[in-house]
Amino acid sequence: MNKIKPIYLVLISALLLVIGWPPLPTAFLLFIAFVPLLFVHEQLKNSNKKHLKFWLWSYLCIFLFNLGTTWWVWNASASGAIMMLVFNSLIISLPFLLFSFTNSLLPKSGHQSLVLYYLAMEYVHFNWSASWPWLTLGKGLAVFPAFIQWYEFTGEMGGTLFILLLNIMVFKVVQSQRWIQIWKPAILVLALYGISFFTALQYFELYKGNGIEVVISQPNIDPYKEKFSDGDQFIPPMEQMDIATEVAKPLITPLTALLLLPETAAVGYLDVHKMEESLVLNRLATMSDTHAMDILAGAETYEVYHQKNQPTLTARKDESSGIWWDSYNTAILLNNGQAQDFYHKSRLVPGVEKMPFPFLESLSINLGGASGSLGTSPSAKNFILKDSQIVIAPLICYESVFGDYATEFVRNGATLLAVITNDAWWGNTPGYKQHLLFGSIRCIETRREMVRSANTGISAKINHLGRITQQTKYNEKTAIKCYVRPRTELTFYVKYGNVIGKMSLFLAIVLLLSSVVKKFVKKGY
Repeated sequence: MNKIKPIYLVLISALLLVIGWPPLPTAFLLFIAFVPLLFVHEQLKNSNKKHLKFWLWSYLCIFLFNLGTTWWVWNASASGAIMMLVFNSLIISLPFLLFSFTNSLLPKSGHQSLVLYYLAMEYVHFNWSASWPWLTLGKGLAVFPAFIQWYEFTGEMGGTLFILLLNIMVFKVVQSQRWIQIWKPAILVLALYGISFFTALQYFELYKGNGIEVVISQPNIDPYKEKFSDGDQFIPPMEQMDIATEVAKPLITPLTALLLLPETAAVGYLDVHKMEESLVLNRLATMSDTHAMDILAGAETYEVYHQKNQPTLTARKDESSGIWWDSYNTAILLNNGQAQDFYHKSRLVPGVEKMPFPFLESLSINLGGASGSLGTSPSAKNFILKDSQIVIAPLICYESVFGDYATEFVRNGATLLAVITNDAWWGNTPGYKQHLLFGSIRCIETRREMVRSANTGISAKINHLGRITQQTKYNEKTAIKCYVRPRTELTFYVKYGNVIGKMSLFLAIVLLLSSVVKKFVKKGY
């Protein structure tokens, strides 16, 4: 590969990353996707401005990877897509720049520095204001849940570590042309598959029994034309709720414990302190009382503050009245004829539901609600159903992409994961399919079953092994009934968190500081 021009090597790497990404069943291509890019680094080792050149080639590769796998964001927001492509590509390409810098000063660090920097980048990207962890490498293995049962110990960043190590091992085989050494990465793959098999084996007996009955609604209301008041075919809130409930009613039985409705099932902005005055919620409350079941539904809500100074960082001010208010994307639990509890979405989509930095607030995008950053709940909050053994984690849309955040609900006692979402923003693209598959990873990491209600997209039930056992079709008005089992055990990943991410960040900082010191020593300071 040393004779192939860098542009072709970069294009090969980008192509392998794109066609190896979910929902395509070709994740094995990720095991070799970075090999051509590593040969670009080899070619540039002795050139002028080698670090800058390698970083620019790396940026191009990652940009094409972003474009090829998340182009569908454009359907929801053109400006958001551009910001994501440019900025996210910059963030993901930085480990390659740092690797080039460190490798030239500390050659013994080898490619291990790339692994540390990449893992550290992913960990930071999970936990800062501009989070967009959609392309965490470990998510690329979501199409093969049977292979990633070990995520219950490592989380999805264990998958990132595995993919990077395989790429480096294959690169060294190709570079040395000692093809007999290919047995080393092959053994690693087989070993992890064996671990997955024996890890899953201990859970097989838990398939016994039906569990509790859940009905999941998929009302299939167009978010651009019908769902929100700025749509030209806007459906009034009460009619929307009728659509969502009518499709589910034929499946409800005296044994139904939970009816799950999607994100923003209740539109029109409800005052969180006056929910009993909402006709839409009263309709749901009556239904919950009639059928003696719990209902979990998404809603647009707001909160008014009667004070002079800005009460929260996300509060907006009505200039005519001088009143401050917050807007929320909320999950509401109803039972016994009333709204019992609520939780506000706390992991928000950058550029759509929040601006990463306060000075960008004026650039925020209106996606079916008020512009400006949404308010959030202070922490992960579970819902306790009437049967106190069932504690639900109400993950709202984008929150299901964050493994660390899902574990907070489980550590707080969640025995079941519920995702409410509206994947129709992206149209019939890979976006909603990727989102569904990422739910399988959350189930493996936490060993919790998941019920998922999408306005449209795919509504589904996923078991604790990450297998999708029931699902709807896209663009279909329907409902499904499933049975789920509450679970209480805590996995290693839930107990101890993202150990790989934390350790990698610490070691990456140490390695970078060592490189900087070596740079100054080399210059004779």
